[in-house]
Formats: sequence, C-alpha cells, structure tokens
Amino acid sequence: MFLISIFIKIPPIPRLVKGGEREFFNSGKGGILASSFLALFFAWTLIGPCGCATPGESPHEVVKEELFKEYLQNGRDCEGKGDLVEALKQYKLAMTVDPANKEVIDGSNRVETALRSLAEKHYKAGLKLDKAGKYARSRQQFLIALRLWPDYPEAINMLTTRKRIQIKRYVVHTVRPSESVSKLAKIYYGDSEKFSIIAKYNNFDDASRIAVGQKIKIPEIEGVDFLVGKEPIETESLSVDDLEIAEWDWEDYALEDRPEPVDQVAIYRNHGVDLFRKREYQMAIVEFNKVLNANPDDNIALAYSHKSHYQLAMDFYAKKDYLGARDQFEASLRYTKDCYKCNVYIRKSEDLYKEMHYKRGIRFFDREQLNKAIKEWELVRFMDPDYKKVNELINKAKMLLKKIEELKKSQKG
Repeated sequence: MFLISIFIKIPPIPRLVKGGEREFFNSGKGGILASSFLALFFAWTLIGPCGCATPGESPHEVVKEELFKEYLQNGRDCEGKGDLVEALKQYKLAMTVDPANKEVIDGSNRVETALRSLAEKHYKAGLKLDKAGKYARSRQQFLIALRLWPDYPEAINMLTTRKRIQIKRYVVHTVRPSESVSKLAKIYYGDSEKFSIIAKYNNFDDASRIAVGQKIKIPEIEGVDFLVGKEPIETESLSVDDLEIAEWDWEDYALEDRPEPVDQVAIYRNHGVDLFRKREYQMAIVEFNKVLNANPDDNIALAYSHKSHYQLAMDFYAKKDYLGARDQFEASLRYTKDCYKCNVYIRKSEDLYKEMHYKRGIRFFDREQLNKAIKEWELVRFMDPDYKKVNELINKAKMLLKKIEELKKSQKG
C-alpha cells in the first residue's frame, strides 16, 4: 500500500481530451492507476532505462549516428549480394559521416580492390576482342571496366585516344565468296594483320562479319605497300588507335602522327550523365563535381548537378528521410536559385519531419517508454523550439523519469 500511495501522487501519463490534442493532468487533479506505474517501475528495475540518448549528445549527432549505421549496413548488404559498385557507394557515403571509422575504411578498400580487379579482367577481355576486330564488343568491355573503375587510365585511353593517319585515296572492293577482311588486307597490303585498317576505315563493329557482294573501301596509306586493284575514286582520312599504331610501328613510315588530347573533363561529364540516366544520382554528383572543379561554368554539369540533387531529394522524401531530402533540395538550389519546387519541398520536409517525430514521441509516451519519447521530442525541439507543446511534453516526461529514479533509489536503500 505504501508503494501504491506513492505512485498515486506522481503526475499521470497523458490522456486524450476532446479534439485529439495531447494534454496532461495538472498535479493534484486525479492520479494514475497504480498498476500502470508498478509495471513501469518493475521494467525499470529489471532492465533499466530504454532507448535513451547519451547525456550531452545533441539530436543532430543522434541523426548522424543513425545515418552512418544505415549506410554501413547497406554497404555490408550490397557487398554480400555481390553488388560491389553500390557497396562502394554506401561505404563512401558512410565515410562522409565518419571518415575515421576503421570498419568503413576497410570495407571501402576491400571493395575498391575487388572492383579494380574486375575492371582489369574486362579491360583485358576488351583488348582481346579489339585485336580480333570485334570492336563493338571490345568497346562494351572497356565501358564496363570504366563503370567498375571510373578512373581506369588504360580503358579511358582505349576509348578516347586517337592518332590521325593521312589517307591518300581508297578503292572500292566487292566482296567475293570465301573472302574475309584479313584476306583483303593480305591482298592489298601484303599483311593480313593489317585488317584493322580496313575494318576501322569502314566502321565495322565486327571485322569477322562481311557478306558476299558487300562493297568495302580499301584505303591507301603513304609508306605502306598497296596493290591497287581498282582506280582510286576519292581522298579521305582515317583515325586509328594508339595501340594499333604502336603494334604496326607506324613511326617507320612518313605518316602524320598527331595524338588527339584526352578530354578528361568530358569523360567525367559523360560518365555523370550515364550515371544520372541509371538513377545513380549520388555517384553522378561525384562525377559532376569533378567537372565543376575543372570548369565552374560548365553548363551541362551545373544543370545535371541540380537535377541529380533534386532527384536524390525526391528519393529521400519518398523514404520519409525528410532531413536528407531537405539537405538535397537545398543543395539543388545552389545550382538553380529560382527552383520554386525546391523551396516548397524544403518547407514540407521540415514540417513532416517535425510532425513525424512529435507523433512518435507521443506513441512512445503512451507505451511508457519515456526516454524514447524524450529523444523524439528533442529532435523536434532542436529544429523548432516553439513547435506545438514539445517543451511541455519534454519537461513532463523528464519529471516522471526523475521521480521514477528517486523511487528506484529509495527501494535500493
């Protein structure tokens, strides 16, 4: 009876009043059922406080910790499923929250090493296909290598670096039965290994696939033996790869040898656009940032940076990650200041964030999980100290916790 009489004097857990608003009894106006508080008291005695934040830990730090845990777990899950590109993305996101975390650093390094190994395999496969004259398939392998390792220099060179070879003229050859591009190279150049000249000059995706009756242009290159079978009809130029030039030792011939510069910024830009189209907005932003670091006025990178942040914000918004959505809408505004929808969604995100945590706090309070309730309301107060009755709710919950703690101490005594 002593315990019950003490509990009766404690201000009660909230009740619903007319209109659905949550209110508290003033102390002295009624009491709470002893059984309810006895249950709460014994729960505290047996398992201690639940869900409380570390003393002195700000709500912002709590949110960061939860975000970090989410990124880390996503990275683990993706790595376990074999989706290494997404795993690396999640580990990198986790590192933006906690750059010094050893598990994240190890995970990122482990996945990056695996990705580079896979990229190298695709690159080597591309080289073999390129040498066999299967240019469309080789290009596909080089692109896969770049997706796995965006800064793979050799793959970039295979896709971008060219040298200009001056073509004096060409003849048109009509393919006959049993002829191949290699045989044509043997006929016209005396070397079947030079089939790539013919294949690339005619823009073949696969040098092994030609048809009887097909008309093929055979270019004449100065300094290379050329058996003219027909009268020349035109003069043109041919671009061939650095690798081909090195293999054929073109420097021995009197050829125009001017390497075209690699436009690394264009590579970053194109890769970013490709990632955007695949809805990989976070990684697209990384690529566009590389472009803007080199050229802050790049209109394409600016436009796609705005779009990427906006779409990422909408993804967060749909997942009810309202703070993440707000931050991305604000980032989008940096690139397009007159984005009306961004401003609208920023306000909506903040309002929904506050309402969501306010209601969660009430639900926890109803379940007598006071520490969790306080944690939710602290998040609301951190953003808007004047939101509804959040201060009153926090004070009431803390008062209840204090009295429960006093009871626990008195029982131990």
